[in-house]
Amino acid sequence: MRKHGKRILATGLCTVLALSGCSGSSGKVSGPAGSSGDKGAKPDPEKTYDITYTGQWCYADYEDGSYVEKMIEDALNINLTVEKAETSDTVDLLLASGEMPDCMWTEVKTPSWMMEQELIRTIPKKMAETYCPNLMAYYDQYPLLYKQTLNPENEEEFIYLAGLTFQFVDYYLPGDFYRYDWIENLGIDLGVNVEQVADRLYVAEDGIELSKFVEIMDAFVNKDPNGTGKNDTIGAVGGATNPNIAQGAFFSAYGFGTGVNDQNGRAEQYYATDKYKDFLKGFQELYGRNLLDPEIINNDRNVAWDKVNTGVAGYWITSTNALNSWASDRPPLTILERDPKAKVLVTPGIKPDGGEVRATVNPSPAYGRFFVNANVDDEKLAKILQFVDYSLFGNGDKDVAASLFFGEKDLDWKWNADGETPEKLNVMKSGEKGTWSFSQFGQTKEVTSWIGEEELFKAGSKYWSEGDEGIWLKWQHRPYKEDLAGETEYEIIRQEINSDLEAYVSNYRTQAVLGQIDVDATWDGYLTELDRLGYNKMMDELEKLKPLEEIIAEFEGK
Repeated sequence: MRKHGKRILATGLCTVLALSGCSGSSGKVSGPAGSSGDKGAKPDPEKTYDITYTGQWCYADYEDGSYVEKMIEDALNINLTVEKAETSDTVDLLLASGEMPDCMWTEVKTPSWMMEQELIRTIPKKMAETYCPNLMAYYDQYPLLYKQTLNPENEEEFIYLAGLTFQFVDYYLPGDFYRYDWIENLGIDLGVNVEQVADRLYVAEDGIELSKFVEIMDAFVNKDPNGTGKNDTIGAVGGATNPNIAQGAFFSAYGFGTGVNDQNGRAEQYYATDKYKDFLKGFQELYGRNLLDPEIINNDRNVAWDKVNTGVAGYWITSTNALNSWASDRPPLTILERDPKAKVLVTPGIKPDGGEVRATVNPSPAYGRFFVNANVDDEKLAKILQFVDYSLFGNGDKDVAASLFFGEKDLDWKWNADGETPEKLNVMKSGEKGTWSFSQFGQTKEVTSWIGEEELFKAGSKYWSEGDEGIWLKWQHRPYKEDLAGETEYEIIRQEINSDLEAYVSNYRTQAVLGQIDVDATWDGYLTELDRLGYNKMMDELEKLKPLEEIIAEFEGK
């Protein structure tokens, strides 16, 4: 494994970690002294193991001793202690205090950072094969998962384990949503075919051209789309839970995507591309014409949702899977429920005039990172691996797998007549009764269909589902380059500079959209400041790698 010298992180967190006894000097990742790393390490069947854990939905209101927690404990003869970690700041404090649990799911910290701080141990591949057979079966099916998680200098051990979701690879999630009844009232020809797929739900076959989008927003603001005779409607709001979806919808209008793009053969983050410059200039004009919600720059989803729910806004951004009941607290489901006259149109995004929609898709079904504390020995590791495999897959027992997400059988859920799909009897929020808290990162194809293919979503599946050869999927693109296996210094550098970089990019974007700066006149200075902050040093690391598509083709061809 690549060794790194001790670094001072921009956040100052490394200093806190050093004070708590975490040196971070060697980048060493290993089991405790004397650990064998052998598949012969076995948990004692007569022993009850104490395991501390945190993961998704293990928030402040998590119920200790929840139904799902007790179910897991009884099945595996363990005692679980769930550490409450609600936000990235909470995770930071948990790690800085030296209180990292025995194991944890997190996407807050990168493997490189966890390695450098010597917080984690490696996981012998043979032990994973013995105690995580269900998870490893998916790795065999999708070998890119091995590349993402194995130690590039020792392929007999994992740095961490990745979970699974097929939502981000088998579906087209980015979606632009419009009040279609407003469009009908205004008599706007969208220039694309539109199909009604369900009661008051319509789907566009293609994206909306940028000039047409501007026409629609102008009409929404200035031409009384709701027929009240008042000037009481506004233009585009954001609202996506994931900022990448919110930004990606608008970036698509200018011919690029989120993440790393190819600019003349060099890997560039979206915010350093010429097309991003065009986007800033375009949105400065739209904002100046009052065609964007004044609060859109804040990307506050609750504010955006409220404006849609109250009939003030007729365009918002969310994911297509928000047509499922887990998203019952947000539009489109809220507006369809509250306003019987409302009709909703879903499109794959905005496209340049004469161009195509562009959406970003994950390179593999990898989802989340499962880390094991450096102080865990092999015997306890074996039990932890049993725990994670059971939590993700229920040992192949479908009743258990469903209970991990939906609660107690015959009280919170039951099997439908087909015996294949759970029916909710008691609709609970994620985390209640421990649901999702252990299983979030175990979204197999079957589970994905349970939680993400309800009736309204399936009505348009021929557009956005791989299972129905979705029409929109052709517009998805993987990032141009990505350091999947931590083979360069990219993630180390990014972790150091990211806070300052994000703050600067965000501030420049806000000033540009608000019209406080001349983008053409300040662009060169903007790029110079990015360089000063370490941007080019970071991106030079990606230049050491082949394009991601080539890496995937080579690796999967082995």
